[in-house]
Amino acid sequence: MRNLIKADLKRILSKKGLYASLILMILVIILPGPKRSASEQIESFKTLFNIIGLTIMCIPIFLSVYGDELRSGTMITTIGMGLHRHKLVKAKLWVCTILLLGSYIVLYETALFKLYLDDLVITEKQSIFLFIYCLYCVIRGVGIFALSSLVLFVSMSAAGGMLMLILAGMASSPILKGFQERLKFPVYDISYMGLLDASFASFQAGGFGGTLIVALIYLAIVIYINVKLFDRKELNL
Repeated sequence: MRNLIKADLKRILSKKGLYASLILMILVIILPGPKRSASEQIESFKTLFNIIGLTIMCIPIFLSVYGDELRSGTMITTIGMGLHRHKLVKAKLWVCTILLLGSYIVLYETALFKLYLDDLVITEKQSIFLFIYCLYCVIRGVGIFALSSLVLFVSMSAAGGMLMLILAGMASSPILKGFQERLKFPVYDISYMGLLDASFASFQAGGFGGTLIVALIYLAIVIYINVKLFDRKELNL
């Protein structure tokens, strides 16, 4: 599995797609005019990093990790050569996590540089919490990848996985918040995204952020279902 992860990273990092998306995000961070305060700018970064950043970064990563190999048949060939399916599922998810984490580290450093350019003084605490927020965005992204890859492995369709990625990344939170407001039932609050929001808010307020544990349990369940369904999928090897 380790060799597969290394091979995937080497293959993907030699392509231009991921770099193009990263450059686009850097420009979106750098080019807008300065905010009135560092706090206001940081809140702007959080909004940018959450839905917009996740979508722009997750799409090329998903296509590179899953789509290219599915279209070329490399994924099926790898299984035919004896790699256990559960290792393939986990390896692909690890590659997505590493690429997304690396991307958000770059975005975090770009945000700090933007604050410096605009002469906005940021405290050490604000800097730490912005970095932690980036880590929460990565955890969101891993959940999106896990759910999208589940659809991809079951349907063996990159288009199906991509559709789920877009829905989970862009539409799920607004839709669930809308249902919560209409039904007066905490649909969003008990969702994966809602639990992560609550955890970060609690952590930022000095709390434990314990809902993160529940969110990670959700993630583990999705990965488990992913492995089990893919193990039972009939493939033409």
